[in-house]
Amino acid sequence: MPFFRKRRDVRDGAGGGREAGDEPGGGSGGSSAGGSSGSGDSDDARDERDDNDERENAASGAAALPARPVRSPRPRPGGAFGEAIAGSMDSFGGGVDYAWQGLKNVGAMFRDRRRVGVRAADQPTAEWLRQLASLLSTVGAEILRSGTNTNDTETQIADIAARYGVTARCFALPTGIFVRVQTAFGDSAGELDFAPVGAGGMQLNQVEAIQVLVQRMLDEALPFEEVRKALREEQSLPRRFKPATVISGYALLTLALGMLQHPTWNAAAGYLAAGTAVGVMQYLVRRYLPNLLTLFPVAAAIMVTALALRFAGPILHQDPGFLYIPPLIGFLPGAALTLGAIELATDSTLSGVTRLAGAVNVLLMLALGILVATDTVRPHPVGTPVPAVLGAWVGWVSVLLLAVGFTLNHDAPRRSLAWLTVALLVTRVVQTAGTLVGGQALGAFVAGMALPPTASWIGKRATIPDQVIFLPAFWMVVPGAHGLSGVQQLLVAHSSAGWQTLLNVMLTVGSIALGVLAGASLRRKTRLEVLPAEEGAAVR
Repeated sequence: MPFFRKRRDVRDGAGGGREAGDEPGGGSGGSSAGGSSGSGDSDDARDERDDNDERENAASGAAALPARPVRSPRPRPGGAFGEAIAGSMDSFGGGVDYAWQGLKNVGAMFRDRRRVGVRAADQPTAEWLRQLASLLSTVGAEILRSGTNTNDTETQIADIAARYGVTARCFALPTGIFVRVQTAFGDSAGELDFAPVGAGGMQLNQVEAIQVLVQRMLDEALPFEEVRKALREEQSLPRRFKPATVISGYALLTLALGMLQHPTWNAAAGYLAAGTAVGVMQYLVRRYLPNLLTLFPVAAAIMVTALALRFAGPILHQDPGFLYIPPLIGFLPGAALTLGAIELATDSTLSGVTRLAGAVNVLLMLALGILVATDTVRPHPVGTPVPAVLGAWVGWVSVLLLAVGFTLNHDAPRRSLAWLTVALLVTRVVQTAGTLVGGQALGAFVAGMALPPTASWIGKRATIPDQVIFLPAFWMVVPGAHGLSGVQQLLVAHSSAGWQTLLNVMLTVGSIALGVLAGASLRRKTRLEVLPAEEGAAVR
């Protein structure tokens, strides 16, 4: 006899359901046919006879079944002990049922995206489809440039196309996107277009502008010329701050990253000086020598390493190795490493491999610059006394410095500094708690998992696009500095510890990627789908 027998309901006098837990009687008029009078029938036999009665009544067209008296349950084998065991198993089975229903209710809160129907376009012309394909590919390229992964970019472009009443198939790479639009019903002819992703990243105010435009296009089918105008305005947005302020923002970012790794007062002075030097050099190259931007990471690494080898020991009383990496904060490819892992996890293999290859190339260029400087500049001895390491409070102050540095160096939108600080602090708290409980991998996972809902929650309350909050917090979590440290240990110090560092980086990157995917799955999003024109009642 199975432990969990399916409960049957006792029919009431009106032909209703049976009450849960009661056993049906064997006959229609009394208990003699199947009661406790010792007929010896098994439970399964009585159940089968009840099912036969139901089928016979249904076949004869009976409107209601006769009342069946409730029979007291037969004594269970084993006496009182058997009754206790059976009762416990029944209670356990009921608990399992309630728990399963509760899980289903919780799952319903985070079920797949809600779908909204959009009326199909009425016989669009080939020229209209061609213009739409060109427009969507341009918008998709800007979304990619803002730091969105390829899978989410393809989803947004498909939804925008649905808002215009057509379907779109996309193929996005970190360097460009193909978009093919076609009518959803009838003639399947379509138009294909491609747009490359522009060089260089976006300022945070540009990220806000493109995300606002995307949301408007999801809400309504904007005229093509209005979209083109918005794109031109986004691409030509001036920097909010003057060059001196932008350079000081880079110095603050350098200071924050350095104090997270090696917090001493002497090192802080070195971080500020080296960060300012790199910020000035970056401004001059971008303004006067843009063709040299490809080689700029190598040149910056050579300059920073040479300065550290010459002055860190005798002036700052610090090991020069502590000053190699923080000033190179603007080149660290931690975000590219993690985005590549996310794209690999979402079956965007080509995009993921492309990002990972680009990130590894940047790490090698930076390591090459460090190697060239260490081979050409003689290190000076470290003076005494060696400064003491500061307390744990420095880590939390560094988070505040990161928020200010991002705002100044990346032109964050107005009113975003306070919310950006909240997002960074929440991420830091979650990561620290996870690391204390389960180590670095768990800390990275829960921090990545907290990023999407935190950015979404702040975005709704501060009317700031999620991506503006997500990007700085995401950058703080990713281990770009550790990746460069591992490569530097292998190529410069010739230490086998570099392999362990790189392995930890790989585990951390994978943990962050899985956490971001898990956190993103908790957010319910609306998907748009094209419906035939005749289904007007279901169209929004």
